Amino acid sequence: MRKIFFVLMCLTVMNTAQAFEDCVITTSGKLTDIKIENNQIIDVYPLITVMNEKNTLIVRPLKEGKTSFSVLKNGKERFTFNVEATKDKTSVSDVEGFDVLQIDEPPHIYEYDLDMPPIGKE
Repeated sequence: MRKIFFVLMCLTVMNTAQAFEDCVITTSGKLTDIKIENNQIIDVYPLITVMNEKNTLIVRPLKEGKTSFSVLKNGKERFTFNVEATKDKTSVSDVEGFDVLQIDEPPHIYEYDLDMPPIGKE
């Protein structure tokens, strides 16, 4: 029963958002030429993958505020994202053709001491 309670508690806590959560933005095309309106509020940088697809961005809020950034997709179309970072959450506007995923730091409930292993038979 204690194990079930612990698992439910972890799942509940993991679904809550922490302040200044990072966001991952992905799409099917190559993303280049990132332009940030106010780089004191957010930092946007590409995620380099093994296949070097250049289709993923990381958005990292630095402080509270509203700003926007734009990115060039496949060297043709420019897309603009509006970002609002508050002490409770970070919101990135939905843009067609892009997937936005918020990622949090894990809560610090995992900082606990484990029991010492049993002493083996001699």
